[in-house]
Amino acid sequence: MSLNPELRDRITSLVGSDRVLLFMKGNRQAPQCGFSASVVQILDRLLPEYATFDVLSDPEIRASIKDFSQWPTIPQLYIEGEFFGGCDIVKEMYESGELHQALGLPTTPSTAPEITVTDEAAGVLRHALQGHEDQDVHLTIDAQFRNSLALGPRQDDEVVVESNGITLLLDRDSVARADGATLQVLRTERGPELSLINPNVPVAEPAPDSRG
Repeated sequence: MSLNPELRDRITSLVGSDRVLLFMKGNRQAPQCGFSASVVQILDRLLPEYATFDVLSDPEIRASIKDFSQWPTIPQLYIEGEFFGGCDIVKEMYESGELHQALGLPTTPSTAPEITVTDEAAGVLRHALQGHEDQDVHLTIDAQFRNSLALGPRQDDEVVVESNGITLLLDRDSVARADGATLQVLRTERGPELSLINPNVPVAEPAPDSRG
């Protein structure tokens, strides 16, 4: 099906409006399909900011973007106006390091960072691991320095950190953001919670004083 000039111009304008643009189902905060969620997870590891377009909000774009890119599925990733592919290709590029290169990012080192796990935090994690002997603790720190802990099987490309008898596994993009961090237990109104104290979190610059 040929794409009419008006729609082609509209999509061209969208593609050129941001350095990195992901056409997806849903948005960055709430993906509406597993494939879109997978690409968002990868981009979140690499970039603090990028743009998304929700094709579910615009049926015309949803139908036309496939003709524009000559690619049959959503999501679709564009970098500097160039189409790079869908979910499977983005995954392959991330694993090979090609996506870092396309985004102008250095390939992250595989050297294990120094992470401190306090005695109390180690106790909480040991309790969580009971009955899950086939799983490990995964620590992720994305490009906005949001962190998460999860239990799951070990991946081949993860970096292993040992601290206080606890094994932590980090994806390669979390490594540099984790060096010097401390995993501790924080007392909250909801009860004790694991908390990561991370000295690498950028300090927000104060707003300029607008007073005359």
